[in-house]
Amino acid sequence: MRLVPIVLVISALECMRGVTVSPACKCISYESSHTKVGYFTSPNFSQPYPDGIHCLLYTFVGEKDEMVELTLLEFDLQAPFHDSCDDAVTMYLDLKQPAVNEYTKPDAVLCGSIYNIPSVHYYSTKNILMFEFKSDDIRSNNTGFQGEFKFLKQDLFSTNGDLVSNTNCDYIIDSKGKLRRGKFFSPGYPSFNKMKSIHCKYTFAGSHNQRVKLYFKKVTLKGTESSCISSRDKILVHDGDSIESAVIAEYCDTESLVEVFSTGSNMLVQLFAKTIKSTEGFEASYEFIDDSIYPSSELSSTEPDREGGSTDLGSPSVVDCDRIIRSVNQAGQPTVSGNFTSPNYPNPYPANIQCRYTFIGKGRERVQIKFADFDLYHPTKESEECRCQCDLNARVTDKYSRSGDPEFSSSDTHPFCCVDVDIVEISTIINGESADVDDFCGKAESQMVMSSGAKLTVTFMSFGALNGATRDNRGFLGQYNFVTNFGIETGEMANDSACGFIYNSSVTKSGTFNSPNYPGRYPRNTECHFMFYGFPEEQVRIAFTYFDIEGIYPCLGNTESDYVEFSNFRASVDRKLPRYCGGNKPRVQISDGQFFRVTFKSNSMFDATGFDAKYQFIDVSNAGNINNQQASDSSAKTSGGGGSPSSTSSNGICLSCTCIFMCMQVSWCFLPLVSSYWQLVLL
Repeated sequence: MRLVPIVLVISALECMRGVTVSPACKCISYESSHTKVGYFTSPNFSQPYPDGIHCLLYTFVGEKDEMVELTLLEFDLQAPFHDSCDDAVTMYLDLKQPAVNEYTKPDAVLCGSIYNIPSVHYYSTKNILMFEFKSDDIRSNNTGFQGEFKFLKQDLFSTNGDLVSNTNCDYIIDSKGKLRRGKFFSPGYPSFNKMKSIHCKYTFAGSHNQRVKLYFKKVTLKGTESSCISSRDKILVHDGDSIESAVIAEYCDTESLVEVFSTGSNMLVQLFAKTIKSTEGFEASYEFIDDSIYPSSELSSTEPDREGGSTDLGSPSVVDCDRIIRSVNQAGQPTVSGNFTSPNYPNPYPANIQCRYTFIGKGRERVQIKFADFDLYHPTKESEECRCQCDLNARVTDKYSRSGDPEFSSSDTHPFCCVDVDIVEISTIINGESADVDDFCGKAESQMVMSSGAKLTVTFMSFGALNGATRDNRGFLGQYNFVTNFGIETGEMANDSACGFIYNSSVTKSGTFNSPNYPGRYPRNTECHFMFYGFPEEQVRIAFTYFDIEGIYPCLGNTESDYVEFSNFRASVDRKLPRYCGGNKPRVQISDGQFFRVTFKSNSMFDATGFDAKYQFIDVSNAGNINNQQASDSSAKTSGGGGSPSSTSSNGICLSCTCIFMCMQVSWCFLPLVSSYWQLVLL
């Protein structure tokens, strides 16, 4: 006799009629026809929920053109035991009918605290969402959960473009006959996609006088501690309509509020991913912009493109000095470089003014700033001399804040030498927010500064003279450059990476390479790859002459460290080679074969001066001489030596006695000095 399995079906339709399929299962139902927005809770919330809840089914049913959004506001269940959840919320997001059974595959199983669950937002793929809540027979003090539900229109997450025939997710978005702006999404966003492997292409085609602006509101891909080059889940943005066009942006983790501008009228976005799980993917918007609407602003123009006016800081003096400088002028010609100055330069500038200079590039361009002349009013000479020390202590203090010490905070963006004095502040955009890059005051010697993206802002503020003092300072003369090579003058730029450089033995047998913007501080949120290709009988030799990468060994993600890493493989991690950061200069590196990769990666939080290195392609028959070369290179100086761009010692601390004496009187300044000493001892 053949046994027929009995399938227990829990139907939301019967729940809504007040009938349960099993006495052990109770149902709570919410329908879009009753309310579009509401709240749900576990039993007895915010008191401990009962034990012995074997099946409590929450069901949300919308109209056919709707989807369900759940947001968990509070979540507190028993912690998992041996990776098993005895008390759990089990999510079902991909349902065609309001019914589940023991064969229905759950999309998420949640337990523990709100900090243990992968996301607080969950979306249905269609108009139905269900989840089951259960608790074991052991009494606990956990309070359960509280959440909000919304019924949303599905077309809120539809890509505004034409789906290419015979494809799953390739779109053509043309400015002719279409909206000048719209939205585009990864497949299934914001829920998930069921394709095993995803490769989507979004092609943006504008008119000849238009450029494309993309705005990635949110990117959530399966992050990796390694660089994007070894990630299988990534977004590539090409400056053109072909996969052969140069890559100008690359995302492989979590990003938000990122803008990208094309150089010409076309742009291509490629998405590569494995199966995208719940809440993963991206949401973005596009806009076709006429070049004539956004002209460049030359500083000498009588009709400059202004962004607001000057700010009055307490005096009748008002100077209209805000400027917007773009890398393409009104005639459509590039403005690669130029000068900008304080008002009246080289004559004394007025008191109580604020001037904002906004630089906007396109494509791969980064904004590079350097001051050829800098002379601002500063009341105390001692503070000027201590500039080096104060900046360094502020950065060391930021490192302290990673360990959770409440006495140290990274929120102090200005070292005390540049507080309440005339100042130039430089900021860039990181994840949609303005981030301070550097401040200059007095007669500071300025290093080159580079933006993290295509935008950079320089803000100049002067205050009233103190104690009746008069101003005779001439201000500043700044130089700007829109660069596409990240300040790296050697090698050939690669088209398949936003910041990639190729070095071929067939072109030259030896040379140098450096971090972006060297000898200035490297930009944040930047990843660069240096690819060395030798002949079959050759190996690659890398030696660093200068090394200053912000971070704490072993340079892992949990320490928020920037790093340099090496690999004998083009697109995968070389496990036998460690990362390097801090003042821990790498030893001489020798490739296993004819290929070698050096990767530099910085995060969004900190920066440093970077590195300068030499490379050489060596014939295998001469490999026996390498050990002698390594010995001679081991004496090369680390940070602060061997042509160092700063006056710091090898531990990165300014050694001015006056400076240290002043800082010892400030508690937050003295302790980082001690910390840096012990870091040296440990190294």
